[in-house]
Amino acid sequence: MKNFKFLSLEDLPFIFVSPALIWQILFLYLPLTILILNSFIDYEKVFTLTFSIYKDVFNKSYFRVIFNSIFLAFSTAFITFLFAYPVAYFISLKVKKYKSLFLFSLILPSWTSFIVQIYAWFFLLKKDGLFTLLFKFFGLFKNSTHLLNSYFAVQIGMAYCFLPFMIFPIYTVLEKMDKRLIEASYDLGANTFNTFRRIIFPISMPGVLTGFLLVLIPAFGEFAIPDLLGGGRKIYWGSIIVEKFLVSRDWKSGAAITVIGVLSLTVALLFSSVLLRTVKKIMKSNG
Repeated sequence: MKNFKFLSLEDLPFIFVSPALIWQILFLYLPLTILILNSFIDYEKVFTLTFSIYKDVFNKSYFRVIFNSIFLAFSTAFITFLFAYPVAYFISLKVKKYKSLFLFSLILPSWTSFIVQIYAWFFLLKKDGLFTLLFKFFGLFKNSTHLLNSYFAVQIGMAYCFLPFMIFPIYTVLEKMDKRLIEASYDLGANTFNTFRRIIFPISMPGVLTGFLLVLIPAFGEFAIPDLLGGGRKIYWGSIIVEKFLVSRDWKSGAAITVIGVLSLTVALLFSSVLLRTVKKIMKSNG
C-alpha cells in the first residue's frame, strides 16, 4: 500500500481521452487491420500469405475507376473551395449582427436525411426543372434538357453535400484571426487585394487545408450521389466496394481494392501537398 499512488491531475487528460482511443482501436484500427490481412491470407491453405488477389485486381479497369474517383474528389474539393471561401470570409469578417443566423442556415440542411437532400436535386435537374428553365431563359439551351444522369448532376450534388465541410474550417480560422492585422495593413498603405494576399489568405491556409481533407477523403469513397444522380453511367471506387462486399460477397477482392484505393488516395494527397508547398515557395519568392 505504501507504493500505491492516487492518480494525479496530470493523468486526467489521458483518462478522459482513453475511451475515445479504445473506441478507435476497436472500431477503426482493428477492422482495418483485419481487412488488410484478409486481402493477403489464403484461409484454404492454413493461413498462407498470397498475392493472387492483387494479381486479379491489378488491371486497367480498376485503376480507371480509382482515377475517376480521385478526379471527382479533387474537383469537388476545388469547387467547394471556390464557393466556401467567399461565404466563410463574409460571415467571419463582414457580418456583425446576424452571424448566428447565417451559421444556423448552413447547418439546417444537415438535419434532413442525406438521401432526401440528394433526391431534392431530382426536381431541380429533371426535364423542365428549375435549372433547365434558367438555362433556357439565358439562352444556353433551346429546348428542355434532362440534366440528370450526367457528370454535371453528379458534380453539383457532390459540391452541395460537401460544401459545409469546407466552409466551417475556413470560417473557424478567420473568426479567430486578430482583426488588428487587417487594420495595420491598411494603415501601412496596403490595398484590399494586397491585404487579402499577404495577411488574410496565408492565415486562413490551415482552415483551407483542413477543409480540403474533410472534403477529399469522404468524396473519394462516395457512392450514393454518383449512383443516384449519375445513373451509374460512370463507375467509382465507392460503387465497386459496395458491389464487392454487399452484392457479390467477394470479400477478398473487396479488401484488395480497398487497400489499392487507399494507397492511391494517399499518393495523390502527398503529391498535392508537395505541389502546394512548391506554389507557396514561389509565392513567397515573388512576394
